[in-house]
Amino acid sequence: MPEPVAPIKNQVDEAEAKDAGRDLPLSYARTLSSLSLAVVLLTNLALSFFISNSARETLLTRQENFMRVLVENLNYQIFRRFALPTILANGRISLRQPSQYERLDQVVQSVIHGLPVDRLRIYDFSHIVAYSTNKEELGRSGLAPPNVEDVLHGEASKFQIISNIPAWQAPFRIPFADGDFVLRVLYPLRGEPLQPDMPPPVMGALEVTQDITDDYEQVLTFQGIIVIMCLLSSMVMFALLLMLIHRAERVLAARMQKTRQLERELHSNEKLAGMGRVISSIAHEIRNPLGIIRSSAEFLQKRMDKTDAGAARILGAIYDESVRLSQTVNDFLDYARPRQPRQDTADINLILDQTLAFLEGEMGRCGVSVERQTAPGLFVLGDKDLLYRAFYNILVNGQQAMDGPGVLRVSADRDDRGRVRLEFLDSGKGFDPAVLPRLLDPFFTTKDGGTGLGLPIVQSIIVSHGGAIEFENSPQGGALVRVLLPAAPQGKKAV
Repeated sequence: MPEPVAPIKNQVDEAEAKDAGRDLPLSYARTLSSLSLAVVLLTNLALSFFISNSARETLLTRQENFMRVLVENLNYQIFRRFALPTILANGRISLRQPSQYERLDQVVQSVIHGLPVDRLRIYDFSHIVAYSTNKEELGRSGLAPPNVEDVLHGEASKFQIISNIPAWQAPFRIPFADGDFVLRVLYPLRGEPLQPDMPPPVMGALEVTQDITDDYEQVLTFQGIIVIMCLLSSMVMFALLLMLIHRAERVLAARMQKTRQLERELHSNEKLAGMGRVISSIAHEIRNPLGIIRSSAEFLQKRMDKTDAGAARILGAIYDESVRLSQTVNDFLDYARPRQPRQDTADINLILDQTLAFLEGEMGRCGVSVERQTAPGLFVLGDKDLLYRAFYNILVNGQQAMDGPGVLRVSADRDDRGRVRLEFLDSGKGFDPAVLPRLLDPFFTTKDGGTGLGLPIVQSIIVSHGGAIEFENSPQGGALVRVLLPAAPQGKKAV
């Protein structure tokens, strides 16, 4: 037997489920999830920049506080330990004298020793460098910052970050070199007031610079980590949200597809129930007169003269058509009022033996050979007469589908779920994919003179036994009909 292929009916159901998924109430959730991602990203980015800027401001505030304490201490030490003693001893301050400069340098170095200070300068009122930790800068002009004049007039200290790297490029140029970011403070160097109500005189402008590159780099690294973590967390949240939405859509699509199928079946059953009542009434009205016609034709055939060939043909046609109509009426009645199956233990092999024995002569005349491969000990709970009729209809349909000589393969075994599986494969041209989904529709037929109730009756019999029937085209060609029936419990005797 060929490998089983996926039933085309299942493919149709999957396509319907996909179509149903496009019209789901949750379809707006994809747009909502995209908007939520944008909102989460913007919120997280804003939060990350707020946190990182807060850390940056905290760093700068700490550095500014340190520098403010430092310059105030320098101002006090320079005035007390240098300016005041020098004025008392010499009458004036002249840093051009090596002794005064060395004394001031000793005071400054004693204060900044061990502290992160890069450079210290003192400017006089001519903006000339009067003192510098770098002696080569002494007496030079043009080194003073633009706002040194404001400080010389006694304004508050000025803090400024000096860098050659634009702020927007800084996060992308890590690591930095030493001196890339420098904090500079300008502070008015004051003496003590000459009178209690007078402001202290300004003696010069004190400039102190500190390299904060390492601290600034740590702040930017921290900012980058926060931004990356926020982005990753946002993407993870979005992926989880999208996964939940897709899962909900799939579940809802399956439920909607099942609901629509149940609605179609209910609607169809309602129509068929009403149609069945009408058919049953009509069939009862037709059966009795039809029986009289058939018996009368048979009676006249036996009594008429053999020499009247024309009358014999007419009576034979009447009899044959009455038999055909009687079978059609029986089909209508069987479909309109299906019989509940008995719950006997039936031997599948025995039913197949009886069915094939009955069809052996007809199949032989049509040139159809039967290849049978069935496992022993296949028993089901059900009505052997109804199962006989179902197998009979399947085999007859397979024979008619070949429309001439061919091979009909019958197999039976147990599947991986313990069910009895029967497969009927003919060597014909197979099912037309266009009509495959309608094979089980009542009154749908592709045969001239057919009622379209054969396969629906077969399905009704199989379903009443708790089984299922599937139709598909074999990859090697031909139509494959698969019947699945629950196996009978072990130990029950077949009847």
